[in-house]
Formats: sequence, structure tokens, C-alpha cells
Amino acid sequence: MGLQWGFINTINNFWITAYETLRERIMDTERKASLGGNMWLTSDEEKANSILMNAKRAEIAEGLKNPEKYPPAMHFFQGKQFVRQSEVFRFIQKMPKGAFLHGHNTGMVSSRWIVGNLTTTSNLYTCRDVRGLLIFTYDQSRCHSEVQNVCTERINAEDRDKYERQLERHINMHCSRPEALLRNRTKIWERFENIFTTVDRLYKYRPTYCAYHKRLLEELCEDNIIYAEVRASLSPLYDDNNRTYSTLEVANELERIVEEFKAKHHDFVGLKVIYAKRNRASEEEMARRITTFKQLHHAKPNFVIGFDLIGQEDTGDRIKKHVNELSNFPSTANYFFHAGETNWNGVSDWNMMDAILLNTKRIGHAFALPKHPQLWATIKRRNIAIEVNPISNQVLGFVWDLRNHPASFLIAENFPIVISADDPGTWGAKGLSYDFYYAFMALAPAEADLRFLKQLALNSIEYAVLTPDERRKINRVFQRKWQEFIANVLNPKY
Repeated sequence: MGLQWGFINTINNFWITAYETLRERIMDTERKASLGGNMWLTSDEEKANSILMNAKRAEIAEGLKNPEKYPPAMHFFQGKQFVRQSEVFRFIQKMPKGAFLHGHNTGMVSSRWIVGNLTTTSNLYTCRDVRGLLIFTYDQSRCHSEVQNVCTERINAEDRDKYERQLERHINMHCSRPEALLRNRTKIWERFENIFTTVDRLYKYRPTYCAYHKRLLEELCEDNIIYAEVRASLSPLYDDNNRTYSTLEVANELERIVEEFKAKHHDFVGLKVIYAKRNRASEEEMARRITTFKQLHHAKPNFVIGFDLIGQEDTGDRIKKHVNELSNFPSTANYFFHAGETNWNGVSDWNMMDAILLNTKRIGHAFALPKHPQLWATIKRRNIAIEVNPISNQVLGFVWDLRNHPASFLIAENFPIVISADDPGTWGAKGLSYDFYYAFMALAPAEADLRFLKQLALNSIEYAVLTPDERRKINRVFQRKWQEFIANVLNPKY
């Protein structure tokens, strides 16, 4: 009997060992197949990775114990206070993140900085427009209410900080109970788009435009970003002399600001423009936009690099409506279409198909992509990068818990993705660090490590539109900054 039980135990042990071996092999195969899974790390990177993963495992363990305080499972407005206390977040803040490839210029600068620095001139006013929406303006032609001088109001305010916080509420999406808006995306988008109406005349004033974009570049560098491609409308500007600056002159002005910034910040490789217009237009208007883009691109082929249509996809024109106009496009330029930024299946999400058919360079959001196996197979085969904006998708009502974000599938399948931030200034984020944190802690699997983060940074460089000289420079700068970062992590003073 003893021999029999011994034999049975041997068989059981053999089976358990084989089971564990097979289980580990499957998990290892999945890890290696996901984004960054096959990346090789140096010995110093492995040491830094150990520090990072100890912090990550501790945060996950705490999240399992107290899920109500686990930032990756919370709405950004509620979780930000906990993110800022995170050791993983501090690690990511110090990390060189490569390129910022999906951002709208007028939504990228911190709202608090805007109120504190761009609303202090003596000639700035607030009033209400025809819809009753508060607007900042230097002229009063669009006002449909009593006009208030901002400087005078600030001086007369009993509590200056409270007055500035009230101003900031008009240009920031933050609310204490975001769940109250979740069921009504129409209201979320209305509030979001109202922000850009509020600041429209503010940013079209040339001195403010220049100051704003200098700060935009500073905030990129402060978050260890070394290059950017931003969506911008390049709408005409005005100044105190009633002079109007044309779209081409605005492009000249922005390029001058970038070049002056680069001259003082030698590691910053540059900023380029994706000419972006609203996704609602007649055929004639769309043809005019394409004509304007061609003129801009012809004049500045390495600065105005592409074209996009922006706005809420569910209520805007489908790309298909404008195929005739969009098919007449310079061979040296690229499309960077917003497409699939929707929860629908088989409606506005077909914009992704038209974006592919029009040879888009990258696709913005593609939130609905996993619902379309033929499209995602084509995108992966053609190496079209997906610009994933986690916090934007949450704030604008597409997903509450970012652990359920569809980009988790793209990460598992090692899709060509980049992480970006869309309009971080309008919801209290800055640069890419917050979105990288949520990508690392919510979208990626628990075992995703430094390889994942480094791959994201390298992807942003790979899918950027760069000349050979620019690509050599950005690779050189990134490698140096990455080595310095790893050395700082291993330094006890870090």
C-alpha cells in the first residue's frame, strides 16, 4: 500500500510540476509578446527596474487592500491627489519621455498658469457672449453683456485667490463629482468645447499668443519631453494696432517662438504643426481648408507637416463625406486623423476605415479599434501608430475605470502605440507624466516594467515626423538623457 501511495504521489508531483511549468511558459510568452516585452536592459537598467517594480508592487498591494484609494481605478479628478504621492509617479516624472505627439495647442498649458500670468494686463476684459458664455477679450465687439476689466476686478476682490479660482473654473474641466456627468456625454463635450470659446479671443491677441506658446514649450521641457507635434488651427491674430495677422504670418510667428526656444534649450529638438480644423464643413469650405494647408505646407514643409479634423466624432461630419476634397493632398504631407474616438460600434467609428484608406500617418484615439478585427489587423500590418490618450478618454466620458480601457488590448498585442495627453491643461495635468502613469498602472499588466515605459518613449520617437538630421539628434539626446536618468535612479540622493 505504501508503494502504491508513493507512486501516486510521484505521479501527482510530476503532474503539478508539469502544470506549473506550462503555466509559467504561457505567462512568459504573453509577457514577451506585449509592448516592450522583448526589450533587453543593461545591468544598471535592471537595478533601476527593480526599484521601480518594488514601488509598483507595493502600490498594487495597497490597491488590493484599499481599492477606494487606488488611483488607477479612480477618476483622474478624484485620484490626482493620490497620484502625486506615488513613488511610481515620481519615477515617471523624472524619466525622459521622448515626444508629445497628440496635443491641441490651446488646451496644453496649465489653466492655473494661464489665470496667474495671462489675465494680468490692464486691457483684458470679461463679458458674456450671445449664448451667455463668459469670454476673455481685448476688444468688446463680441460682448452681449456688461464688460468687466479683469485687473480692476482682481484688485477689488475681497479674496484674490478665490477670484482667480473662479476664473479658472471657466477654463478647466475639473469637478468634484465627475460621476454626475458621466451619463451625459453631450454635457461633458459642451463644457469642454465652451472652454475653447472662453479663451478664443484671449489667445488670438498676438502678445498673449506668444506668451502662451513660450509657456507651452517650457511645460514640455519641465516634463522631460524633447519634441512635440501639436494640432493647431493657426487662426488669424490681432494686436493693439488693429493689425490682423494672416494664417501664414501666424505660422511664421509660432516657428519663430520655437526657434528662439531651441536656441536657449539645446536639447529640445523642436515643435511641428498638424493643421487642424473642425470636423463640420461644407464641401466648399473643406476645399478651402485643403488649399490653405497646401499653401502653408508649401511655404513650411518641415513645420506644417500634416492635416487633421477635430471635434466630437459622433456629432461631426464623417471623413467619408469629404473624401473628394481630402484625396487631393500633397505627397510630402501626412494625415493624422482623429478616428474611433467613440463608444459606438458601426457608426462614427468607421472613420478609422476612411483614415486608413486615406493613408493616415497615425490615428488619434482609435478608442473603438478592438471592435474591428479587420481594421486592427491592417493597422498593425501597415505599422500605423495609435495615439492613445488615457485621461482624455476618461474625462470626456468614454471610460470610467482606466483598467477597462481598450488600449489594454493594443498593449497586449504589441500594437504600434504612443501615449499622449490631448488637452492636459484643461483638466489639471501637465505634459505626459500623468498619462504615462495611468498607462503603466492601469492599462498595462501588473508585471509590465521599465521595458514598457522605455518602449513607449522610443515609440514616440519612432512615429514622429523627423528629418534624418532631426532623428539623429533626438536619438542622441534621448540616449544621453536616459543614461543620466538611470544613473540618478541608482544614486541614493534620487
